Amino acid sequence: MKLFLLGVVGAGLGLLAQAPRATVSSQVGTAILGFMGGSAPLELRAILGVFGAARISQPVAVPRTVTRLYLSARQQYALVEQDSGAPLAVWSLDETVLLDRQAGDDGLVAIAGALPHPDLVAFSPRGDSVALYSSASRQLQVISGMPNRTFLKKTPPLASSMTITMIALTDDASVVVTKDSVGEVQISSGDTSWRPFYGAYSPLAWAFIPKTHDLIISDFLENAVFLIEQADAKTARAVLAENCPPDQLAVTSTGETLAALDSRRSILWTIDLKSRISTVTKSAQNLDSLATLRNGNTFLASSRTASPTLLKLSDGGVVLATATVGR
Repeated sequence: MKLFLLGVVGAGLGLLAQAPRATVSSQVGTAILGFMGGSAPLELRAILGVFGAARISQPVAVPRTVTRLYLSARQQYALVEQDSGAPLAVWSLDETVLLDRQAGDDGLVAIAGALPHPDLVAFSPRGDSVALYSSASRQLQVISGMPNRTFLKKTPPLASSMTITMIALTDDASVVVTKDSVGEVQISSGDTSWRPFYGAYSPLAWAFIPKTHDLIISDFLENAVFLIEQADAKTARAVLAENCPPDQLAVTSTGETLAALDSRRSILWTIDLKSRISTVTKSAQNLDSLATLRNGNTFLASSRTASPTLLKLSDGGVVLATATVGR
């Protein structure tokens, strides 16, 4: 679970001086803005410092038993798969992960009964809940109380025999929306059985607004972004933007601004969800990913050809500042 603007983001970004390679002493005690992956599957680096003077840390030592990790929304923890049949676990991403040591599995907290090797993992907007899907067992699990008081919530048996390809989940874990391999969209709320989602949608990306049941959908057939208030009710959609097919969506922690990225064309949108005014910017960089950092109104826009960029948004959908992350 999905920024921007100012004239030309790519050309207007101010470059920071390259910071020296971080050492243990300079990492520990420094504020953690968030995390980002690396070129290797288990490579994880912290973004340290403050906005405008941020740098990327040395690789974080991942626990030895971990074979795959999923960085949560808002990046307070990671969900990790382990080897040797060990259970799915929560790994807290606090300051201790910056210590220069090979981490054991002492910091991992197992989630009893969770699918150990899910094919699909989807976090709620704040990371309070997570959905797991296994195609082999045709199971979809919802885990609430993340990351410290985890418990499994029951979900009805899946209605479709097709493979699930997309999942959206509310923070309270009470509403789940799925899309399968033939494009059918289903919804389950509370303990109700799965039913077709009201309205005809072809989601390219979607995201719930934090702490609500309001769903935002980027529809690739209609080339537009829609807001469906109370997605578990039969409510009419509102158009947020047209001629707008982003494949990644993110919402600020207040739920007032939508950030959207079309990674194929490197186009960024921000949409004020109150006024429903959108702004679009074509970036000179080849942006390929968008992630919400810890404070909920700062985003990391990564590029294949340039240094990562931090984007700070206001509640009105305005980019307050941009900064390049040093190394």
